[in-house]
Amino acid sequence: MRLLTGAVLLMVLICSVSDLKSQSYPETALLFSRLSPAGSARMMGIGGAGVSLGGDPSSAYLNPAGLGMFNKGEIAFSLGYGDAAANSSFLGDETGSGKTSLNIPFLGMALQGPWNHRKIISGTFGLSMNRINDFNQSVSYAGRNTNNSIIDFFLNDAYDEDGVPIDPRDLFLPTSLAFESYLIDTITVNGITDYWSALGLLPDPTDFRNVNQSETITSKGAQTQWTFSYGINVGDKFFAGAGIGLRKIRYENRKSYRESGFEFADETYNPIDNFTLEESLTIDGDGSNFQLGFIARPVTGMQVGFSWESPTFYEVSDVYNASIRADWNNFDYYQNNSLRLNDVTANLNESLVTEYDLRTPGRVTAGFSYIFGKKGFITAEAESINFNKAKYTSLLQGVSFASDNAGIKTLYRPAFNYRAGGELRIDRIRLRAGGFHQEDPFKTVQNNTPRSISGFTGGFGYREKKYYVDVSVMYSTGNQSYRPYRVPTDESPVVSTSLNRFIIQATVGLTMVNPENY
Repeated sequence: MRLLTGAVLLMVLICSVSDLKSQSYPETALLFSRLSPAGSARMMGIGGAGVSLGGDPSSAYLNPAGLGMFNKGEIAFSLGYGDAAANSSFLGDETGSGKTSLNIPFLGMALQGPWNHRKIISGTFGLSMNRINDFNQSVSYAGRNTNNSIIDFFLNDAYDEDGVPIDPRDLFLPTSLAFESYLIDTITVNGITDYWSALGLLPDPTDFRNVNQSETITSKGAQTQWTFSYGINVGDKFFAGAGIGLRKIRYENRKSYRESGFEFADETYNPIDNFTLEESLTIDGDGSNFQLGFIARPVTGMQVGFSWESPTFYEVSDVYNASIRADWNNFDYYQNNSLRLNDVTANLNESLVTEYDLRTPGRVTAGFSYIFGKKGFITAEAESINFNKAKYTSLLQGVSFASDNAGIKTLYRPAFNYRAGGELRIDRIRLRAGGFHQEDPFKTVQNNTPRSISGFTGGFGYREKKYYVDVSVMYSTGNQSYRPYRVPTDESPVVSTSLNRFIIQATVGLTMVNPENY
């Protein structure tokens, strides 16, 4: 290591990490604000549209008023299997990747008791755990770039906004690691110091450089919520409830970016075999929110539901690490045999830890259901989320998130999520189908890639008086775009990825109530 010191870490903290960091703060705010449909297999089978239904342990999370529809106690738990597939397009080349996982997506309990207070028939305490975000996925891409290299990003990042070279000791990550591994360096000519690279381009219009680029991005973890709720039944016509949600975030992201196969105008020039930039980001957070809801039965067979969830306030800590390994070809760096480069590795002296508060936006959901007696039901709902209300607050003196919060307001907008489904009852058999659509949260389409997500669900169930078994399947699809790095021109490379997720969930419930009563 040549000049990497604690000053580098301090400057990164004060000025925030560069665009190349494993995950930018506006991206992270969206990641933790945009939630997946959640609930028991019964609710998942109908697209997650449970705000106006009730009578399910996941009502504690979906709408606490639905707990008021219970007659007696119930417990339930789920097992889930997820398969996330990604197909990426980069510089005309297609790459497929995927990742599978096993998890516990739902746990629920409802404890019902009678009331002796005028028209209040009963009240039910509900406890549930819902997996509201699944971060398990892997994305890979590869292609040959004839326009630029990440070297160009490092060189541009080594200058301030006024075009003045930054002192090597004050370079941002991971540009400082590029300096440590000799991918970029300073050069002084006629008393003027600039940055250059042995892998750069000469100021010659006939010069060229082609390079193979590839990357694998793997993430894992989940966002879960434990909800403690209470709902009451008022005359079998009106149901109201409230709840407190405790959320947990565990997110791990690993990126491995590689360049190799360098080809220059001078065919004999072969300084390096390859280099790899490794980045990792681990985020842990705990948050809380508050929820109110009601369900009304204005006419026979119809139910109208409304749920309001407050913003969630998190305390978050993230840990960032990075390294660069450069496999030089015994390169005579100074052309005088004073330094020959082979394998050079640059690491951080210590992990970069950042602590902050994050507020994610609240949600308002409204919907209706129509119950066809004992034959089944249909249900639909709409949910409103204002994504530009997310906000960071620093817990470290001298660190500001002002630019990140401004970026959130610039990038994101209010958006709606729609969910609908239905259930057909045939004796003790339940057949279900549904779907959902999440609007693009961006104000403008990013990199010609709309970010909406759509999905279809289905499932079946079998019910006895004291137990039931439900199974659901969900298929969702969406697109995303990603820039590995940015250069001053309009030729920054873009990776376009189609993400498809398939989830199977099975719920087993034990109950003392006859399922035909709800």
